[in-house]
Amino acid sequence: MKSISFYSVCAIVIALFGSICAQVDAAVYYVDSVGGSDGNAGTSPGAAWQNLTKVSSTTFSAGDQILFKCGGTWSGQLWPKGSGSAGNPIVIDKYDTGNLPLIQGPGTNLSCAVYLYNQEYWEIRNLEITNQSGSADPRRGVYVLAEDVGAVHHIYLTDLVVHDVDGAVTSNKIDGGIYFEVSGSSVETWYEDFLVEGCYIYDVNTIGVSSRSSWKDRSFTDDDEWVPSLNVVIRNNLIERSGKNGAILRCTDDALIEYNIFKKCSLHGSGNANYPFNCDDTIIQYNESYLTQWESGTPDASGFDSDYRCKNTIIQYNYSHDNDRGFCLITCMGGGTRFNDGTIVRYNISENDGAVGTDDGQIIRMSGTTTNSYIYNNVFYIPAGSSTRILWHKSWSGWSDGTYYYNNIIYNLGDGIYDFGSSTNNTFDYNVFYGNHPASEPADAHKLTSDPNFINPGSGAIGLDTVYGYMLRPGSACIDSGMTIAGNGGLDYWGNTVPFNTLTDRGAHEYSPLEGDFEQDGDVDNDDMQTFVGEWVNSCTGSGWCGGCDIDQSGIVDFNDFNRLAENWRPVW
Repeated sequence: MKSISFYSVCAIVIALFGSICAQVDAAVYYVDSVGGSDGNAGTSPGAAWQNLTKVSSTTFSAGDQILFKCGGTWSGQLWPKGSGSAGNPIVIDKYDTGNLPLIQGPGTNLSCAVYLYNQEYWEIRNLEITNQSGSADPRRGVYVLAEDVGAVHHIYLTDLVVHDVDGAVTSNKIDGGIYFEVSGSSVETWYEDFLVEGCYIYDVNTIGVSSRSSWKDRSFTDDDEWVPSLNVVIRNNLIERSGKNGAILRCTDDALIEYNIFKKCSLHGSGNANYPFNCDDTIIQYNESYLTQWESGTPDASGFDSDYRCKNTIIQYNYSHDNDRGFCLITCMGGGTRFNDGTIVRYNISENDGAVGTDDGQIIRMSGTTTNSYIYNNVFYIPAGSSTRILWHKSWSGWSDGTYYYNNIIYNLGDGIYDFGSSTNNTFDYNVFYGNHPASEPADAHKLTSDPNFINPGSGAIGLDTVYGYMLRPGSACIDSGMTIAGNGGLDYWGNTVPFNTLTDRGAHEYSPLEGDFEQDGDVDNDDMQTFVGEWVNSCTGSGWCGGCDIDQSGIVDFNDFNRLAENWRPVW
């Protein structure tokens, strides 16, 4: 047995003692707007504090909790002081049952209901937040500011309901539901581990969730003055009825925008539902964006956007539908030090986008001097009666260069056109152009024009899981006929491995035989169930695995096979 030195034992004891002390030092404070009193100790529900002024005048320590009583209402600004530490954040939460605690902001110019300044290791959750007055002054719900302080760690805003943050719809987009900012010029400052998750944000001006940084200056080749925030995640939020954009991230590296719903954004001005600006390596995935509204005379109302001063943005596995100005914008104003390079748009589904028509609608818009954009394995469904442009490359102080379209399925029942202007180096290969064929349709060396044989095109509804209609049926010409693309993410829209059998399919679905699809029609439905039940009732143990009904090939059709079938069961279309 190895011996342990005296000093090692001392170190262990000191570490354990320090941990215990940290746990003992942390306190829980209660706030009750009706039954509390600021003269109380605040450390039990029966001796709760009452007002925001008490909370905001207190400096809290690592591990402390501040709990607001459900059903309570407070007016003014909540600005508690202090910072937590790694593993011991300060937590704001609710206690008791009933409606979420309501914080009503002061309603004044650039005011906010909840505020943090140069503070880190905070988790704020389960509050309802408003900030309204009826005046035209811009306001915020939650405002987090870091100024000349270096790295600010671990800010988590979760399960908040932020609404009725009214006021002016601003052009600089510094107001709205949740706004986090970096300012100053003397100390490089950034956020590290900033999370907005599970929030419901609605009826806010101007933006649902947005960020900004003063450490933003760079060119395509020089990042010396660019200090991005790291590990920023916007996840699983519902953002609806925003004045302009639903979400904007500025000055981040490796940010993630996923599993959000953006509904009816851009109600009072120009705005795409979500986008990064001046960011590197942003991933936008598993989001649904719909009913983004267009205001006549304004440029934007798309479901998704890769904006300028960005590199290597990936937009994948999203569902876009019924957005007035289309599915996706990739943009960069020409001139100066501006750029947008390396955007990838893949395995998305767009249905009924670009509803405003020929002059202003489009499915994909390449605007300005974008470079090296890759758009592949998407499905674009354009309904009958639509006159929206399908692909539109337009000038914005210059033209796009190097745009590559591969393996997309364009299901065109409308009468819109393709418009590439003076853009250069556009490449099309292995795409499907089905339906109507305007004279402007681009050449493609491996073009298919036959019906892709979807299960039920045009049948998407509300929800990421409503687009099974864009899966391929057995026998589709799209199966195994696409172009293999290196670094393709490895999955299709539904999470199937790409490629299935070393060959890549066209469209957003990588076809593989569906367990339980005994009729080989691309779906597991009532017909397959009848076949299965027949083999089961007859206690099939014969050769050929009972017509495939012995899915696990155990020698008998039984409950195990039924469970495998049930995993792929879908209603009759």
